Amino acid sequence: MKNYTQYPRFVMIIRHGEKPGDPNTDKKEDGPNLSILGSARATALPSLFTPDPTVTPRHDYKQLTCKLTGAESKFTGKYKLSDIPLGQSRFPQPDFLFATARSHHSNRPFETITPLAHALDLPINQKFDNHSSGIEELKNKVLKKAGKVVLICWHHSTILKLTKAFGVPKCEFPFSKWPGTIFDLIFCITWDSGQANLRVFNEQLLYGDTTATSTPVDV
Repeated sequence: MKNYTQYPRFVMIIRHGEKPGDPNTDKKEDGPNLSILGSARATALPSLFTPDPTVTPRHDYKQLTCKLTGAESKFTGKYKLSDIPLGQSRFPQPDFLFATARSHHSNRPFETITPLAHALDLPINQKFDNHSSGIEELKNKVLKKAGKVVLICWHHSTILKLTKAFGVPKCEFPFSKWPGTIFDLIFCITWDSGQANLRVFNEQLLYGDTTATSTPVDV
């Protein structure tokens, strides 16, 4: 039986969408924004978390698309409403959204969940950085969301550190270091009998994403 009284009902951690340049490097000249591919991932992200609008009760959540402008390696377009209907979601609807604090090097986590924030009409909390102190403050903030669903978009270099801060044993990690080329994982944390447990799923949003886990999350 899941303990919803003391801990969040569900915490999901994702990496930001694709960035310009080599994903294995962190060159400042690549800029702080998503690439066009990363923007496509951001646009598709609401489909994972928003309820099917054709079921009862009906929810008119907004699916977004984007009009591309600018260089091919960098997204500089704008999101707009799409006529494409939403489908069945695979993950629970977030009550709270968090993204890594903006820096001179990256605002990609915030950009990645911006379409989702628009779709759910939720604010994005961007107050916490990915240093040790920021991770500790974010952990304390999230753990106060008893019974709630939380989605965090973060930098891959410290996602494992953040996951460990929530109490997940390192033996449950799928790897010891998050590979630079992987953008499509969802870390899902629940607390059974007070112990943090991790399940890892694939987003399956874009061509080339891993399709190993297609079963919806059981919450």
